[in-house]
Amino acid sequence: MSDNKVLSDVLRNASAALNVDLGAIIHNYTLIKSQSSTAECAAVVKANAYGLGMDVIAPTLYNEAGCNTFFVANLVEAVKLHAILPTAIIYVFNGLFEDQIETYVENNIRPILSDPGQIELWNGKKEACAIHFDTGINRLGLSEQQAEEFLNGSPDLNLSLVMSHLVRSEEKGHPTNAAQLNRFKKITDELSNIPASLSNSGGVFLGPEYHFDLLRPGIMLYGGNPGLPQLPSGIKNAVEVKGKILQIRHLEIGETVGYNAIWKAERPSKIAVINVGYADGQLKVADLKTQVFVAGHHATIVGKTSMDMVAVDITGPEFDQITIKDEVELIGTNITLEMACEVSTLGQYEILTGIGQRYAKTYKSL
Repeated sequence: MSDNKVLSDVLRNASAALNVDLGAIIHNYTLIKSQSSTAECAAVVKANAYGLGMDVIAPTLYNEAGCNTFFVANLVEAVKLHAILPTAIIYVFNGLFEDQIETYVENNIRPILSDPGQIELWNGKKEACAIHFDTGINRLGLSEQQAEEFLNGSPDLNLSLVMSHLVRSEEKGHPTNAAQLNRFKKITDELSNIPASLSNSGGVFLGPEYHFDLLRPGIMLYGGNPGLPQLPSGIKNAVEVKGKILQIRHLEIGETVGYNAIWKAERPSKIAVINVGYADGQLKVADLKTQVFVAGHHATIVGKTSMDMVAVDITGPEFDQITIKDEVELIGTNITLEMACEVSTLGQYEILTGIGQRYAKTYKSL
């Protein structure tokens, strides 16, 4: 065995593990795409594919699922993705600045223009672009007045997409959705020859009138719930985070665990110290309710999370056989993202994208 292989194995075994199920991501993409009989389905891979590895996930979607259109947050992500998938269509949510124009053009990347100033910068370019119309979220996009001026003007743009973003797509039946849909339809009626996109993950499940020409799922591709009362049937978990036990400690009544001694043993206790902490994206607050899954049972995190460690209470006969060889599930089949969020101040987006770079990533093939 080569020295490099030995070193690689040692380093991998020293880290907590992030396991990504590529088959589950393909399954979720296919299920989401099937909700529309006419719309194309893109993939949102911003923030390094929600922390899971854009360099692996995007090519898998492109080559195995036929996904040809991708959305990222900024130009840095777009250039990285273009180097991996030079023939894919790549849109950048965050618009453009004047000093970025050449990079957009040279890499055949499409800016989503959301401001009259950006439109002026791109005016006259033969390269494709998109326009973002704000229909109520008050984030990015042309305001109602700016949209009217745009529609009444004659900018010289190669428009490949018009889009907007829903405010309450997770709340089916909320009047805000219908109001945004009506505003967007007025725009698309004026630009009827341009493909249109409104639906994010939640919007896909609002019904076909929200689908238009292009779906833009993000977190649901990876098994996350954007806020729906429950995940649509068939969406699979694609993420597993596992830690290693560094040490098992036996505590007497009255002894404490961690900084500020916020947890005190009320009985003779057994504690497992796990090799994940703030620096690994384990950002859950010390509310004494967060759980992990080890040796077939749920166990509770105790004390404050440290920079690189958490402590878990494994007191009880069900944990008698635990050794430092056992892995601890932090997120996965038994500790879902939804479960993790229920006892945390963080949302699924924060937990998922907050997963740190120190995890040893492995990918389950199709």
